[in-house]
Amino acid sequence: MTENEEHKEMNFCPTCNSVVETKIIFTYTSEREMNDEMFGNTTEISLSKCLKCQNPFLKENHYQIVEGDFYPNSEIQFFPNTENVAIKNCPKIVFNPYKEALKCYRAHAYDACVIMCRKGIEAICMDKGEKKGNLATKLKNLNSKGILEDTLYSWANELRLIGNDGAHSHNQIVEQQDAKEAIDFFDALITYLYHLVNQYEELIKRRNK
Repeated sequence: MTENEEHKEMNFCPTCNSVVETKIIFTYTSEREMNDEMFGNTTEISLSKCLKCQNPFLKENHYQIVEGDFYPNSEIQFFPNTENVAIKNCPKIVFNPYKEALKCYRAHAYDACVIMCRKGIEAICMDKGEKKGNLATKLKNLNSKGILEDTLYSWANELRLIGNDGAHSHNQIVEQQDAKEAIDFFDALITYLYHLVNQYEELIKRRNK
């Protein structure tokens, strides 16, 4: 490992909810794998910190080497992990408002963020076959069918109410914490409905075999 006091870069910090300057503290570079034609690759692990909140970042970078020059191939951020594998499994109708909610949150547009979370709950209802009535009725129907158990139903209903505040209330201010928790609950609903349920069904199939 080598200490690097000067190298700085820009990263999105979820704690600060903004793009911040981060300083690389340590890097580790693997041995270069080169062929006879001076082509090869190497991997670099870097530990850096946010210069605002001091929280750490851990990344892995892959480089292709061409005649001594380094070209970035891919980058993986291990911490903080901002990706949810369940998001890749949910339908586009649910993914789009989730993506927009994150954009709004990062732009500090908290009213818009909670409105998009509410839209995402509506999209989940549609995907699960509930297309008639208002959102409150749709959620009750999913609860009665067992698709949303009681705790998840309460979370989804709270997202509905927070979204209503963002869309209609001129007295109730949507704070950053409200928006962050709205995304967290929306994320949890997606994880349960489009990942854990499927994972459980696959587990039962394997055990039955």
